[in-house]
Amino acid sequence: MTSRLATVVSWLLIIALGVTEVVATWLMWLGKSPFGVVIHGLLGLTIVVLGWWALHAARQNRILSRHQPSLVQIYTLILTNLTMLEVIAIHDCDHMRQAMGWGYHFTLALLLVNIVVYFPNLISLVLASHGKMSGVVATLISGPLIAGAFLKLHLLGAWLPVWGPWNRSFFALGVDLISWWILAITAIAGILVGLIATYILGQLSTH
Repeated sequence: MTSRLATVVSWLLIIALGVTEVVATWLMWLGKSPFGVVIHGLLGLTIVVLGWWALHAARQNRILSRHQPSLVQIYTLILTNLTMLEVIAIHDCDHMRQAMGWGYHFTLALLLVNIVVYFPNLISLVLASHGKMSGVVATLISGPLIAGAFLKLHLLGAWLPVWGPWNRSFFALGVDLISWWILAITAIAGILVGLIATYILGQLSTH
């Protein structure tokens, strides 16, 4: 993939993330959650700004060592992290859909705790955009971490009761097929992100 094509695809993902967070903000408004409106509005703005900044940083990279990720590898990591963030955002919107169906209103504590799930891939995105080996390692960890955490929470329930209704498993909650599919896609995406980062790490290790 050329850097120009990677930039275009990255911008499409950044725009998709912005739109998804606008939808999330709207769902929070419909669900009568003013804190949710503010938090997801700010989250969307933060993701778009960090996405733009990551692309800007990637263009400034000068590859000085064969042990540094190449420009193609940097863009690959940016794309994988943006994709994972979009999947997480869609998963989040599905929880809002569920909450509206149950008549549940998000608490400020739950909203703040839930924002944490975006951090691993946001950190990976920033590190990867600077061409750091730590960006490869962070991406390798963040994808499977999110996949495992989401599967644990939604299949087995929570260890720490901080997730509101989602302390209970999807089985206990009796969620619909849409939610099951979104959970499966989230898990698969996380595993694929980890595999892509592992492949890049392998390429760098053999140089």
